[in-house]
Amino acid sequence: MKIKALSFLFAFILISSSVFAYSGDISMSNGTLRFSSDNFIQGQTVRIYSSATNNSQQDLLGVVRFFANNSQISSDQAVSIFVGKTDDIFIDWTPQTYGNQTIKAQIFPWDSELDDPSNNTISTNIYIAPDTDGDGIPNASDPDDDNDGISDDNDDFPLDPGEQHDTDGDGQGDNADPDDDNDGIPDEHDDLPYDPNESTDTDGDGQGNIEDTDDDNDTVLDIQEDNQGTDPLNPDTDGDSYNDGIDPFPLDPNEWEDTDNDQIGDNTDTDDDNDGILDEMDDFPKNKGPFIELKKNPKLVDILDPYTFDASPSYDEDGNIISYIWKINGEEFEGNSVTHTFEKVGKHSIELTITDNQGEQRSKTFQVSVLNLNLYLQLGLTLLLILLAILMYTKYIAKAKNSKLKKK
Repeated sequence: MKIKALSFLFAFILISSSVFAYSGDISMSNGTLRFSSDNFIQGQTVRIYSSATNNSQQDLLGVVRFFANNSQISSDQAVSIFVGKTDDIFIDWTPQTYGNQTIKAQIFPWDSELDDPSNNTISTNIYIAPDTDGDGIPNASDPDDDNDGISDDNDDFPLDPGEQHDTDGDGQGDNADPDDDNDGIPDEHDDLPYDPNESTDTDGDGQGNIEDTDDDNDTVLDIQEDNQGTDPLNPDTDGDSYNDGIDPFPLDPNEWEDTDNDQIGDNTDTDDDNDGILDEMDDFPKNKGPFIELKKNPKLVDILDPYTFDASPSYDEDGNIISYIWKINGEEFEGNSVTHTFEKVGKHSIELTITDNQGEQRSKTFQVSVLNLNLYLQLGLTLLLILLAILMYTKYIAKAKNSKLKKK
């Protein structure tokens, strides 16, 4: 009996001392933390709420501190709580990293000796979704995580706004990689830095020399240049400022034109256009000039009968004819053909002048005899009738008369 009494007395003393020891207790109530949103995104601000309760019989003061993975969020939040009351506390937090986070709220009473430390802390675990470009759309839903304008499906570095492609697949983006195609040629010396099979593009046409059949783009195929001795990597082998493709003498720096194609360069040729007129006497030494040809070359024309002079077969070997001028009896007519009616018999002079697109002219003069062909035809028919009459008289009438005379 005495032992039970002593035990009871001992327990009473312990309880009394405990109650006395925690007579100034503040606890983090409700046991949970609350948030302004259930979706936590990197770079997006969220508000964290908590509550502190005064469990004592006196007004108490203290501070609440919030932590994320044991790093304090912002500054201390002061609380002053009346007897038996609860004070709400909140703080704004912008997570700068993503992943799992332990959020903790802890009360620090001013008089910690009277406080029960076992109820001073509450915590919870949350997950922060990554948002690389900070546009408020988590990467899992964002079609362009780094907001570089290249969709993630086509971006070798979807989380790096400074890189989009990795041509050689070496894990280093092309913007930072000094040799994008890993062909051993640094990009600054590589005409085709994204093609491991090509490094030189002499003519800058976007096609590497290995594939390009005309490396210098002079319109002469490389194989032809090899055969004729010109340089397939130099569009002007002889350095005369004329491209090998248009230079009839690509290996002669003193010749670059051959107007008449006689294999003698114009600088040497004394008759560049081969028109029979020496260059020094030719106003158009590099122009052959037009040639006059008539569809018909009339000798006789009937008076009062319209006649067409046609020079359409005329031609110009190195250009085109731009003008036809006819002069007939002092009158001028224009066109490659002209129709004229002569009103007087006799000889008439016809002059034709044609001009080519270089301004060089050629002229031709010819004569036609204008006759009254109808009169001559009538006279001819009359004479023919007379001859026929004489013939008939001779053959039939005279023969009949002779027969009668013989009978008598």
